[in-house]
Amino acid sequence: MTVIGPRILHVYKDVHPEVPGGIERHVDDLRRHVPDAVSDVLVAGRGVCRTRERQGPNGREVAVWQFGRALSAPLTAGYPRRLRQLAPDLIHLHMPNPTAELSIFSLPRRKPLVVSYHADIVRQARLLPVYRLLIRRVLQRADVVISGTHRLVETSPFLREAAEKVQVIPYAVDVAAFDRSTVDPPERSAASGAQDPLTVLATGRLVYYKGFAQLIALADRLEGRLVIVGGGPLEKELRAQAAGRENVVLTGEVSDRVLRAHLATADVFVLPSINRAESFGIATIEAQAMGVPAVVTDVGTGTVEAVQDGVTGYVVPPSDADALVAAINTLLGDHELRATMGQAARRRAVERFDVHRSADAHRAIYRSLLGC
Repeated sequence: MTVIGPRILHVYKDVHPEVPGGIERHVDDLRRHVPDAVSDVLVAGRGVCRTRERQGPNGREVAVWQFGRALSAPLTAGYPRRLRQLAPDLIHLHMPNPTAELSIFSLPRRKPLVVSYHADIVRQARLLPVYRLLIRRVLQRADVVISGTHRLVETSPFLREAAEKVQVIPYAVDVAAFDRSTVDPPERSAASGAQDPLTVLATGRLVYYKGFAQLIALADRLEGRLVIVGGGPLEKELRAQAAGRENVVLTGEVSDRVLRAHLATADVFVLPSINRAESFGIATIEAQAMGVPAVVTDVGTGTVEAVQDGVTGYVVPPSDADALVAAINTLLGDHELRATMGQAARRRAVERFDVHRSADAHRAIYRSLLGC
């Protein structure tokens, strides 16, 4: 099918499904659910690679050559040239991504710019005195700034400065896909592994701020088995930590189908993030849409907006091992409570976090800036 409409270019570091991270999934959902536009994506190739391009059903996917990465930022000079060659009608920049942000200034100011501000930088804070100048210039250049949560707008100094142009569009998932009834029984059986214990599930990229190392350290105190789904740079280290713990399973990176099967068999979901690098946790609303009660840490960002505390799950302080264990074990020990919270979680996900609602809000912004 040939899509006729404005050409939107999403600019980020990586693309789904090659990297199954939250922002990558978010961009992929936007591309698939704004069907009246051509949605290209410009990223940096993983590893040292030359520029590659492929055509997909929603638009082109272009990965520029990079030297490598430093502090998660692609080292490449390829963004500006490809930005000009792709000739988009509108650019949708996803931050943080310093090299891509610099490239925006190689384009004429008349080009509409939408910026999704996903998170403050934390681990690279020592670079903030220099980087904050770039952040401010990009936000000043933007026509519209999008945040996925109200909490991030309230707590980020950069979003507060740009408040007059910030719009909050909640993160979302395809709630029709994340539905227990859509998962085949054989897939659920394969994911459960025919285990008797109740399952505590954590999913996401294996990176430091997700708090998986701290969660594994608490596994002996949990009244069920712990399953961590995902791959990433810390996989080898986390596997070594989990070695010898019979109630800990690390699956590695899995397909979307297998991920949904794990969610469909989970009893409790946990997001144990440890700092503000976690701005929301799209994995939480995937679990909530699947009817799984969640325990999340309040790191000062939008993680608390993914659950309704005491109704669809629990919110606990970050790095508070006792509170985290107590909340998880409370749910594991009460079948009726899990069922009630799970049903409430599914209802809330359908009402608040449906991808079609998010796509419609983004489409309205694109149309207003393009005058169509």
